[in-house]
Formats: sequence, C-alpha cells, structure tokens
Amino acid sequence: MAIGPFQPSDKVRIPWEVLLNGKALAIGNPRVQRLVLPDGTDMLGFPQPMYALKPGSYILELSLRTIGNYTVIMQGEFGSETIEDMEDFVIERPFGYPSINAATDE
Repeated sequence: MAIGPFQPSDKVRIPWEVLLNGKALAIGNPRVQRLVLPDGTDMLGFPQPMYALKPGSYILELSLRTIGNYTVIMQGEFGSETIEDMEDFVIERPFGYPSINAATDE
C-alpha cells in the first residue's frame, strides 16, 4: 500500500488494511507503534491509536511539516499474536518551490 507523497501543508493520512487470505481481519488495539523521523530518531508521543473505518481498515491522521522520508510501524493484536506492518512515506517540497543554490567563490 503506497502512502503519499505529501507536502508540508498536507494532513498525513496513514492507512492500514489488515487482510488474511484476502479477507478483512478485525484486530485489537490497532496503533502506530513508532514513527521514525527523517533524521532517524523516533517521534515522541507514540504509540498512538489508529481508528477503525471498518473491520480490517484503520487510519491515523497527523500533521507533519519536516521535509524528508518517514517510516511508520503499525501493530495490533489478533488473539494472542501481535501483528506488525511497516510503511514508508515522504514529505516533499511543494511543486514549484524554488531551490536554493549555495554561492561559491571561484
């Protein structure tokens, strides 16, 4: 499942669809366990619960402004088992955003 890309002004929607043999699987305690920032550190305030859209389909919305690559680790329970999924997404410069070139002495 592809997430994004997003721009700094966008609301980041992290979806998770949990399937078993192609059928939706309702799980307990769906959550974003970790959110890894572009600098490789974990964002504070996690885990955060994901909200069920329907059985087997969960979402978390966030506001993130830092440009870069993120990794999200989602977890939930099915019986006595913990299931986990990982996705990557990017927040990129808005289209047409001017680039800044460093001046050099030559």
